[in-house]
Amino acid sequence: MIKAAIFDMDGLLIDSERMIMQACISAAKEIGITYTQAEYVELIGRAWPDSTRIMTKQLGGEENFQHVMQCINASMDADGNAFPLKKGALALLQHYKTKNIICGVASSSPISHIQERLSAVGVLDYFSVITSGHEVANGKPNPDIYLLAMERLGKVVDFQIEACIAFEDSEPGARAAIAAGLNVIVVPDLKQPSDFVRENAFGVVGSLEGYLNSF
Repeated sequence: MIKAAIFDMDGLLIDSERMIMQACISAAKEIGITYTQAEYVELIGRAWPDSTRIMTKQLGGEENFQHVMQCINASMDADGNAFPLKKGALALLQHYKTKNIICGVASSSPISHIQERLSAVGVLDYFSVITSGHEVANGKPNPDIYLLAMERLGKVVDFQIEACIAFEDSEPGARAAIAAGLNVIVVPDLKQPSDFVRENAFGVVGSLEGYLNSF
């Protein structure tokens, strides 16, 4: 019986990755760089230091990286840093609330982004615990963020690890949850999971809505 659930945020709860990716592609184009979806996908789910290092290399240096980041931040500010909920996210959170299943977030994003983005779509209050990748020494695909999230959830409700489920969309995120010993449901967003993740995940589904309807 599930007593706790941990959710990634970007690309899983909210449909943010596509908008951010398009902002990256547009900003890179301004300085004559062709930036691709395949390159952006390498960043998804990773800790900020890792994604910064990778993207700086992809764009050919620090100056280009800073230009692209400034454009992305300006674009996100113009949109109010708001992204739509993914299909089935609200219904699943409501279902868990009725079942007294405690929910947490484990996202590589900064705490402020997590709070802003979840508040903007009205679901922040469904989460008893918020854990950011900025709080741990090693980001996804290392298990640190999930271990910390479970520790915090354990102060809210007593549960064994087999009674806690994780939801992820990315390869690094799924690997982090698997390494933490969790049963993980993978909901692919921009990239399909590897054979390793498929073999070690609890399940791979097309959407959170599809997962909820499978009950």
